[in-house]
Amino acid sequence: MKNLLGIVFILATFIITGCQSDSQEVNADGVTIEANEGQLIEITFDQFFTKSTTGEGQITEEMLALDGKKVGIKGYMTELTPIDNRFFYLVPEPGAACPFCSADNPKYLEAIAVYTEDGKEMPFTQEGLWAYGILEVGEEVDEATGLISLFRLKAESVDIYQSR
Repeated sequence: MKNLLGIVFILATFIITGCQSDSQEVNADGVTIEANEGQLIEITFDQFFTKSTTGEGQITEEMLALDGKKVGIKGYMTELTPIDNRFFYLVPEPGAACPFCSADNPKYLEAIAVYTEDGKEMPFTQEGLWAYGILEVGEEVDEATGLISLFRLKAESVDIYQSR
Protein backbone atom coordinates (compact mmCIF):
# COMPACT_ATOMS: atom_id res chain seq x y z
CA MET A 1 0.00 0.00 0.00
CA LYS A 2 2.84 2.42 0.88
CA ASN A 3 4.51 1.60 -2.43
CA LEU A 4 1.29 2.32 -4.33
CA LEU A 5 0.87 5.69 -2.59
CA GLY A 6 4.51 6.51 -3.31
CA ILE A 7 4.07 5.70 -7.00
CA VAL A 8 0.86 7.78 -7.18
CA PHE A 9 2.66 10.70 -5.50
CA ILE A 10 5.60 10.49 -7.91
CA LEU A 11 3.28 10.28 -10.93
CA ALA A 12 1.20 13.24 -9.72
CA THR A 13 4.36 15.31 -9.16
CA PHE A 14 5.67 14.39 -12.61
CA ILE A 15 2.37 15.27 -14.30
CA ILE A 16 2.03 18.60 -12.51
CA THR A 17 5.61 19.76 -13.15
CA GLY A 18 5.81 18.28 -16.64
CA CYS A 19 2.68 20.07 -17.84
CA GLN A 20 3.90 23.54 -16.93
CA SER A 21 5.34 25.59 -19.78
CA ASP A 22 7.81 28.44 -19.75
CA SER A 23 6.11 30.27 -22.68
CA GLN A 24 9.28 31.02 -24.58
CA GLU A 25 9.54 32.39 -28.10
CA VAL A 26 12.57 32.26 -30.38
CA ASN A 27 13.35 35.40 -32.40
CA ALA A 28 14.75 35.50 -35.96
CA ASP A 29 18.31 35.34 -34.63
CA GLY A 30 17.55 32.16 -32.69
CA VAL A 31 17.56 34.02 -29.37
CA THR A 32 14.98 32.85 -26.83
CA ILE A 33 12.59 35.54 -25.64
CA GLU A 34 10.60 35.03 -22.46
CA ALA A 35 6.96 35.65 -23.26
CA ASN A 36 5.45 35.37 -19.79
CA GLU A 37 2.86 38.04 -19.13
CA GLY A 38 4.29 40.94 -17.16
CA GLN A 39 7.88 39.71 -17.38
CA LEU A 40 10.39 42.41 -18.37
CA ILE A 41 12.22 41.87 -21.67
CA GLU A 42 15.30 44.02 -22.31
CA ILE A 43 15.55 45.36 -25.85
CA THR A 44 18.12 47.39 -27.80
CA PHE A 45 17.77 49.89 -30.63
CA ASP A 46 19.47 47.60 -33.14
CA GLN A 47 16.46 45.26 -32.85
CA PHE A 48 14.02 47.87 -34.23
CA PHE A 49 14.48 47.47 -38.00
CA THR A 50 15.75 45.02 -40.56
CA LYS A 51 19.15 46.05 -41.93
CA SER A 52 19.13 48.26 -45.02
CA THR A 53 21.69 50.43 -46.80
CA THR A 54 18.97 52.59 -48.36
CA GLY A 55 17.03 53.57 -45.24
CA GLU A 56 14.17 51.29 -46.26
CA GLY A 57 14.36 48.89 -43.32
CA GLN A 58 11.17 47.39 -41.94
CA ILE A 59 10.10 46.85 -38.35
CA THR A 60 11.43 43.44 -37.33
CA GLU A 61 9.13 40.54 -36.54
CA GLU A 62 10.78 40.44 -33.12
CA MET A 63 9.65 43.99 -32.32
CA LEU A 64 6.16 43.36 -33.70
CA ALA A 65 5.90 40.34 -31.38
CA LEU A 66 6.79 42.57 -28.40
CA ASP A 67 3.89 44.98 -28.98
CA GLY A 68 2.01 45.27 -25.68
CA LYS A 69 4.77 43.55 -23.68
CA LYS A 70 6.74 44.98 -20.76
CA VAL A 71 10.20 45.98 -21.97
CA GLY A 72 13.25 47.87 -20.76
CA ILE A 73 15.66 49.86 -22.92
CA LYS A 74 18.81 51.88 -22.34
CA GLY A 75 19.21 55.12 -24.25
CA TYR A 76 19.79 58.84 -24.16
CA MET A 77 17.31 61.68 -24.08
CA THR A 78 17.28 64.10 -27.01
CA GLU A 79 16.86 67.82 -26.53
CA LEU A 80 14.04 67.65 -29.05
CA THR A 81 10.81 67.35 -27.08
CA PRO A 82 7.28 68.56 -27.76
CA ILE A 83 6.39 71.92 -26.27
CA ASP A 84 3.92 70.34 -23.86
CA ASN A 85 6.56 67.84 -22.57
CA ARG A 86 4.10 64.93 -22.72
CA PHE A 87 6.89 62.68 -24.01
CA PHE A 88 10.55 62.71 -24.93
CA TYR A 89 12.65 60.81 -27.44
CA LEU A 90 15.12 58.16 -26.35
CA VAL A 91 17.93 57.40 -28.84
CA PRO A 92 20.89 54.96 -28.83
CA GLU A 93 23.70 57.55 -28.71
CA PRO A 94 24.22 60.65 -26.56
CA GLY A 95 24.18 64.10 -28.14
CA ALA A 96 21.62 63.45 -30.88
CA ALA A 97 19.89 66.81 -30.67
CA CYS A 98 17.70 65.98 -33.65
CA PRO A 99 17.30 62.27 -34.40
CA PHE A 100 15.40 63.18 -37.58
CA CYS A 101 18.16 65.25 -39.21
CA SER A 102 20.61 62.62 -40.46
CA ALA A 103 18.66 59.56 -41.53
CA ASP A 104 18.05 58.56 -45.16
CA ASN A 105 14.44 57.93 -44.27
CA PRO A 106 13.28 59.74 -41.12
CA LYS A 107 10.40 57.31 -40.77
CA TYR A 108 12.83 54.52 -39.84
CA LEU A 109 14.75 56.06 -36.98
CA GLU A 110 16.21 54.27 -34.04
CA ALA A 111 14.22 56.40 -31.61
CA ILE A 112 11.41 55.68 -29.22
CA ALA A 113 8.87 58.15 -27.84
CA VAL A 114 8.75 57.72 -24.07
CA TYR A 115 5.54 58.76 -22.34
CA THR A 116 6.12 59.16 -18.62
CA GLU A 117 3.68 57.84 -16.06
CA ASP A 118 0.84 60.28 -15.31
CA GLY A 119 2.35 62.80 -17.77
CA LYS A 120 5.14 63.59 -15.30
CA GLU A 121 7.63 66.02 -16.82
CA MET A 122 11.12 64.59 -17.21
CA PRO A 123 13.92 67.18 -16.98
CA PHE A 124 16.57 66.92 -19.71
CA THR A 125 19.72 64.96 -18.86
CA GLN A 126 22.77 63.95 -20.86
CA GLU A 127 23.20 60.82 -18.76
CA GLY A 128 22.19 57.39 -19.99
CA LEU A 129 18.71 56.28 -18.96
CA TRP A 130 16.91 52.99 -18.40
CA ALA A 131 13.24 53.22 -19.34
CA TYR A 132 10.80 50.42 -18.47
CA GLY A 133 7.17 50.03 -19.47
CA ILE A 134 4.73 48.76 -22.05
CA LEU A 135 5.93 48.86 -25.67
CA GLU A 136 3.63 49.99 -28.46
CA VAL A 137 4.71 49.17 -32.02
CA GLY A 138 3.22 50.61 -35.20
CA GLU A 139 2.77 53.96 -36.86
CA GLU A 140 0.88 56.48 -34.77
CA VAL A 141 0.42 60.22 -35.18
CA ASP A 142 0.51 62.25 -31.97
CA GLU A 143 -2.68 64.34 -31.99
CA ALA A 144 -1.15 67.31 -30.17
CA THR A 145 2.07 67.60 -32.20
CA GLY A 146 1.42 65.79 -35.48
CA LEU A 147 4.66 63.84 -34.97
CA ILE A 148 4.72 60.26 -36.26
CA SER A 149 6.23 57.51 -34.15
CA LEU A 150 6.73 53.83 -34.86
CA PHE A 151 7.72 52.91 -31.29
CA ARG A 152 6.28 54.23 -28.04
CA LEU A 153 6.98 53.29 -24.46
CA LYS A 154 4.32 53.90 -21.83
CA ALA A 155 6.95 54.18 -19.10
CA GLU A 156 6.41 52.84 -15.62
CA SER A 157 9.83 54.19 -14.63
CA VAL A 158 12.73 56.14 -16.10
CA ASP A 159 15.98 56.02 -14.15
CA ILE A 160 19.59 57.08 -14.59
CA TYR A 161 21.53 54.15 -16.09
CA GLN A 162 23.69 52.22 -13.63
CA SER A 163 25.93 49.49 -15.03
CA ARG A 164 25.35 46.10 -13.49
